[in-house]
Amino acid sequence: IATAAATLYSMYFDYEGGIVGEIPELDPDAGISLFDGMVRLPVEIVDVRGLITVPITERCFANSWIMLMISASLFAAVNFLSIMGIASGFEVENDIPWSAPRELMAQGVSCIVAAAVGSAPVSGSMSRSLVSRMTGTTSQMACLVTALFWIYLL
Repeated sequence: IATAAATLYSMYFDYEGGIVGEIPELDPDAGISLFDGMVRLPVEIVDVRGLITVPITERCFANSWIMLMISASLFAAVNFLSIMGIASGFEVENDIPWSAPRELMAQGVSCIVAAAVGSAPVSGSMSRSLVSRMTGTTSQMACLVTALFWIYLL
């Protein structure tokens, strides 16, 4: 609601706020092609050497790797606590067991893969999990279908 209100305000009152940057255009032939070219996922594998040379510590953390590690650790902890809340709630209500080490490993691997393709870190979603549960989904296929649908819409 807040995003919609801010968008409407900027459209109707000529708000000249700061621009973070232009969205880069993607080469139409870039990405992964599925179903004989009917669906194209706009994903590129990022060169790891390019990730290492990004001056993130200079721009965001006053040239301190310690501050970067503290921020990354806090993000990972909050992310895992959120997932623990989702999983433990389902375990209590539906008697569905879950493994904290397995979940932590899955989150770590998915965040590494996200970083390799230039994506944001991966996290769980309480609302998405509850909607899936309310609609009666019983397998991981529902998550895959939802993810592919969102990728297609983007």
